[in-house]
Amino acid sequence: MKAITITHQGAAPQVSTDIAIPRPGEGQILVKTLYAAINPVDAFMQTAGLLVHSWPFTPGCDSCGVIEAVGPHAISALGTEYKVGEHVFGCTRVGVSGHATFAEHHLFDAALCFPVPKSLSFPEAASSGAAILTAALGVYDALGVAVPDPSNLPARGSTDVWALVFGGAGSVGQFAVQLLVVAGFKVVTTSSEKSFGLLKALDAHTTLDYKTPEPELVASIQKITNGNLAYSFDAVSVNNGLVTAIDTALGSASNVTRRYTTTNDWEPLPALPHAKAKAIELGPIGQPEAVELNSFLKSVIPVLYKLLEQGTIKPSAYSVEGEGIEGIVDAWEVQKSGVKGSTKVVVKIIDE
Repeated sequence: MKAITITHQGAAPQVSTDIAIPRPGEGQILVKTLYAAINPVDAFMQTAGLLVHSWPFTPGCDSCGVIEAVGPHAISALGTEYKVGEHVFGCTRVGVSGHATFAEHHLFDAALCFPVPKSLSFPEAASSGAAILTAALGVYDALGVAVPDPSNLPARGSTDVWALVFGGAGSVGQFAVQLLVVAGFKVVTTSSEKSFGLLKALDAHTTLDYKTPEPELVASIQKITNGNLAYSFDAVSVNNGLVTAIDTALGSASNVTRRYTTTNDWEPLPALPHAKAKAIELGPIGQPEAVELNSFLKSVIPVLYKLLEQGTIKPSAYSVEGEGIEGIVDAWEVQKSGVKGSTKVVVKIIDE
């Protein structure tokens, strides 16, 4: 099959045509890749060797595909046995041979991917796996928010407790905002001005321009939340003095337990005297040693699936920027350039 390969750290991606199609093992499924999405982690792996298990390697961790083969005991998180011909999406094992999505075929761990609900198109599904699981890890695990019952959700904004999302317009940020809103919290977020309307449509209470000078931004957050800021979710790896300044400004004024999480898991967490901090680590997904992570993801996927299925939460916008394995190279450059902003860059790999 065709796949993108990178021979060594820092090497340019190239199209290879002689890659063996992997075979599904225990609890795995083989899919034909219909759409693959491009994420910042792909460039991190290429340039820094982050999460790469061996060289050469094929990048990519987000996809939507159709099942072509099923391994023994390939049971979904929903409790059903996967069958050939069904459509799935999700985040694969990162940097592991046979699992990478920049290929015509790849493996999924059955319990850690999603059936595609009728509410999502295939490119929407392909762009959602890593983002929604990252957001869920941040909200439910690191911040300690209770996992909701999709059939009995609290009224939006029904609590006086506030949550802050840095970078609410990105794919992770949008899911984080929605999961916090669904949990009943009031949400203040930061973004560029052009995304204010998008975040209002997601029921964010207030959006502040991320370019606002730090003292003014901190003062605005303090005033808006009235000392009731419980949760801070860094969806853009800010992880710097701004986080510390907000924690210090609100400090003892807050009457709730404060928690902070970040997508930046490669740098030390900031010192926060008034909040508990925990980084989000999705990178070990599917690895046999990641028992706790895999168990958590398996438990929360049915809830996330239901929220997507009923349209309670929605995926971010996407843009198809190429076709076939050959199209990934140019689409990858589009994603890295930032010209698409918060729009997810997706490639159509193969027709069904």
